[in-house]
Amino acid sequence: MHLADWLIRQKVKRIDFAARIGVTPQSITGYCDGDFWPRKEIAQKIFEETGGEVTPTDFMHIKKPETAA
Repeated sequence: MHLADWLIRQKVKRIDFAARIGVTPQSITGYCDGDFWPRKEIAQKIFEETGGEVTPTDFMHIKKPETAA
């Protein structure tokens, strides 16, 4: 699950989540928009704070291949 989706679903403000994991709100926006990836330590905090719903690989924004019909 993408972090942006998790934040919306949980009704958590980016500024509040940023404070919980020790980064700036701008960092959260960057992670949500796919502009950059969190460092390993931050990815771990995100994983823990989201109860494992947002994993480090979720930041890669890899799309599943289309299946042939």
